[in-house]
Amino acid sequence: MEQEDKKIWWQESRFGMFIHIGIYSLKEKGEWVMYVEQIPVKEYEELAKEYNPELFDAEEYVKLAKETGMKYIVVTAKHHDGFSMFKTSVSPYNIVDSTPFGRDIIAELAKACEKYEVRLCIYYSHVREWHHPHAQSLEMHSPYRYGNYGNFWDYPDENKKNLQIYIDEFDKPQLKELLTQYGPIGIIWFDTPSLIRPDQAQELIELIKELQPDCLVNSRVGDNTDTDYYSLGDCEVPDFNTGIDFETPMTICNDWGYNNKPDNHYRDVKELLHNLIDIVSLGGNYLLNVGPDPKGLIPEEAQIRLKAIGEWMKVNKESVYATKASPFPAKPSWGRITSKDDILYLHVYHWNKEITLTGIKSKVKKITLLADPEREISWIQKPCGSLGYERLTILLSGIAPDLNATVIKVQFEDRMQLEKRIIEDDSGCIELPVCLADIQSSDGKPEAAVTITGVVRNWFSEKDSFHWEFLCEHPGEYEAEVAISTGFHGIWDFGHQAVLQFDSQENIFRIEDTGIPTAGYQKRTFQAGRIQIKTAGLQRITVKALNLSRKNGQGFQMSAVNLKPISKNNL
Repeated sequence: MEQEDKKIWWQESRFGMFIHIGIYSLKEKGEWVMYVEQIPVKEYEELAKEYNPELFDAEEYVKLAKETGMKYIVVTAKHHDGFSMFKTSVSPYNIVDSTPFGRDIIAELAKACEKYEVRLCIYYSHVREWHHPHAQSLEMHSPYRYGNYGNFWDYPDENKKNLQIYIDEFDKPQLKELLTQYGPIGIIWFDTPSLIRPDQAQELIELIKELQPDCLVNSRVGDNTDTDYYSLGDCEVPDFNTGIDFETPMTICNDWGYNNKPDNHYRDVKELLHNLIDIVSLGGNYLLNVGPDPKGLIPEEAQIRLKAIGEWMKVNKESVYATKASPFPAKPSWGRITSKDDILYLHVYHWNKEITLTGIKSKVKKITLLADPEREISWIQKPCGSLGYERLTILLSGIAPDLNATVIKVQFEDRMQLEKRIIEDDSGCIELPVCLADIQSSDGKPEAAVTITGVVRNWFSEKDSFHWEFLCEHPGEYEAEVAISTGFHGIWDFGHQAVLQFDSQENIFRIEDTGIPTAGYQKRTFQAGRIQIKTAGLQRITVKALNLSRKNGQGFQMSAVNLKPISKNNL
């Protein structure tokens, strides 16, 4: 089976359940408790003697996932603590041989998944591990910063660690067991490549292909390897659709493993639904995690939320399954969009008297509400001046059928055609994402590039510049803002000076630290002055660097330039 063909099921699923289950649940502080509290291996091993998830019911897990609308589950066969949640001949440190429970949960989940037609997928921590003396510890945060996320309290001498020994003696034989003992596996979901070499990661990929050719492999197996899709950072949502197959793993509460601390906040149903919709609207999959308690039960707080999502999915599932990303570069102010060949699904978060879509070239045939198909919906479709596309205004009356997200189905007379160039959004703003920019360099090939999440990386050279073309419907005065984003570790470089050029106008601006506490995936905006767009039609704008900082190895992490109308002249 071709690589693209074998992942069609995954692309069409859009929604899966992550399950972090393990002996760490006894500590009730999440799956990183061994690392956080630097618990010695011998002391941590004692947890296995107490672990008895006697209320674990594989069928209840899988039925809950299916009722929620999830098409696959990813379960932790071995996490960073090194404890195997399946019967393995590689080490007695596993759930069958070391616990009073004595059952193989992977085997039981495999049977339940087959019964209820849910794909079984396996999480496996292949590099970061705190039990084995040869597992890797050092990880690169940036070219200027390394971190030690391994077991440095039991195994402090990095020079004695040989990752290849661990791969050969532990990873490979366990992966062989997982791929030969439990039937078809949808994904081997690796976690954190750390400093594994590409050739070492490729060895694991080749083993999986040999044993189960149709099994998918996520990108966390290793950098610069041939994998099936990108696993983004934990709880990371892209800034824009960059056309890449991706999956966002996200927790239903603060932690991944079971956490019973008073401050363990559960996300509310609206937030969870909006996360699902946002991610699918960008062309990705949503992998939502639950952490079972020491008895093997998924907490009631999680079950309540999952069942509520399931009720929404029963009504609106066609707007999620087998859909594509929004064909519009900008996110509308009223919600999000998914699509099929001749259909747009408008997920309305903010129910107003009317909502608009700009850039349509096909005639609308029919508009309905998925939650209320009999309700009559009126609309107006008219040209946007002489620019060659139209604006669709949908008139909404009464109250929203669903206060979390009401889905409007827009069907076209034939295959949908839209304006492909950048145009203004429904609020009149013009958003210029870097993933749609032309990157140039006065020195030949640009050093700067755009990540799969739509953020600039490696912009260290003042010779690199970003250029956009866009159509302006409403000439007038616009406020320019430059948006930037951090990565997982929340590291910035500040002190950049750049210039925004439009027509004969040049606005010099700076990216400076304003003292706001930093965080992972943080987004900030900086003013870049005002520009005057004098005529309707095709425009061109440029951002050039004058002076760039690389103190922390991040450079200028730009994600977009936004033009917000101050005043505009109607055509």
